[in-house]
Amino acid sequence: MKTLKLLITIISGILLLSVITLSIIGYFLTRNEFSDPPEHYLSIGNRIYTTAPAMMIDESYDSLDISGRGIKIGVLDTGFGGLWQRSWTKKMNVVAYADFVDGDTTDFFRQKPGRERDHGAYSCACIGGYLSSGDTIKGLAWNAKYYLAEIDDFDSELRIEEDRMMNAIRWLLSHNVDVITSSCGYTVYDDYDGYTVSMLDGHSSRISQFVDSVLQVNPNLIFIQSMGNEGDKPWRYSIFPADVREVISVGAIESDGTTRTSYSSIGYRGVNYIKPDVCAYAQPPRRGTSYTAPVIAGLCASLLEYKRMSRNELINLLHTSGLNNSAPNREIGYGLPQTSQISLLFN
Repeated sequence: MKTLKLLITIISGILLLSVITLSIIGYFLTRNEFSDPPEHYLSIGNRIYTTAPAMMIDESYDSLDISGRGIKIGVLDTGFGGLWQRSWTKKMNVVAYADFVDGDTTDFFRQKPGRERDHGAYSCACIGGYLSSGDTIKGLAWNAKYYLAEIDDFDSELRIEEDRMMNAIRWLLSHNVDVITSSCGYTVYDDYDGYTVSMLDGHSSRISQFVDSVLQVNPNLIFIQSMGNEGDKPWRYSIFPADVREVISVGAIESDGTTRTSYSSIGYRGVNYIKPDVCAYAQPPRRGTSYTAPVIAGLCASLLEYKRMSRNELINLLHTSGLNNSAPNREIGYGLPQTSQISLLFN
């Protein structure tokens, strides 16, 4: 009997220790969701830049001392939790924010456990994240003003999300933003499968038709959209509204600057224009065009600070300066923008 009790005690102890160990591991795994990925840094001019912006800029750009100052950026995303805790984003100038999922902004910035709860916060870091007083740069628009809109419930994909996105765009327009960047887009829904690849013509889906109409009325509005991560999935092609002609659609490239990342969606061949427009790099272990569209948004905001221009003028600058501008394709579009070429075009 004593032996049995001792055995039960030992087994109970082992089980308790296992539970404690798993709890500790779970805590650190959850906490790690909100940590920044390890960065690589490069000194360019007077500042230090992380990989994604460093792949686009040169010393002449750095010497201009532009940072999106005076530019209003609207961010369409999901999960801004931890934004005030993240080292890159805790000093960002957030002017207004709204939740179009349930309307409750009480916990808008609260660091919450769970999948992708900091998705939007990290997107913001890629647009305008910085350390110190602008000495170390992750996003090129660190002096811009930010308007944040939560539009996506990550745990489901319902067609009502199109309406949320449209309402959020109207809200951003009421604040007269200069740039809208979206890391949310759509293909098929949990409650609707009426969209097909053949509809990627820039005006067949509800959201694409809406965004296209907004752009036609606002010729200076810059709309940047992630291409989507369907490249290695059955859909393969861009998400809506990345198919809209005058939307700046952004794919993802590998660290070599020229190879499409396998997950990055490709452009639909049924239209007479190239998608994606350009590409950028997403710092591992973060993956996805959700984090490349913000990189380009930061660049666009900074260029607008340097010289106000129309949307078509800016798109032309991006296209012309791309590493792949001589042979744009539906894998990486015009490629990775280069500020060395943009400087020549400005001059």
